[in-house]
Amino acid sequence: MNNKGQSILSEYVMIFFVVIAAAVAMTVFVQRGLEARVHDARNFMVDSVVKSGACDADCLKAAGGSISHEYEPYYAQMVSDVNHNQADTATAGQGNAQVLGVTYTKNSKDTTKTITTSSQLPPGCADGGC
Repeated sequence: MNNKGQSILSEYVMIFFVVIAAAVAMTVFVQRGLEARVHDARNFMVDSVVKSGACDADCLKAAGGSISHEYEPYYAQMVSDVNHNQADTATAGQGNAQVLGVTYTKNSKDTTKTITTSSQLPPGCADGGC
């Protein structure tokens, strides 16, 4: 009986799963790339309208005084203060009288204190104005 067909089938199944895993892993990068292209296109359009003077005083008034680039809410300012203290004490003493050896004791005290202050930056920071 010839089992070559069965071994080739398993190889094809493994290749299929590797291709599917690669496609799933790439979706995040493709999605971010498309979002970046949309972001750049919007910024280009805003710059071209502002520089060409196509937006008059009424247009600027309707836009709130100026046309800014897209606000990205993940622009934030974060300040963290981290203190870490570690104290180790080790002792060695005589073991049991009936057994040869030594008892070894180690005590560790580990303390971490973190104070974090974060604040959302204003929309003008999306243009690099902060």
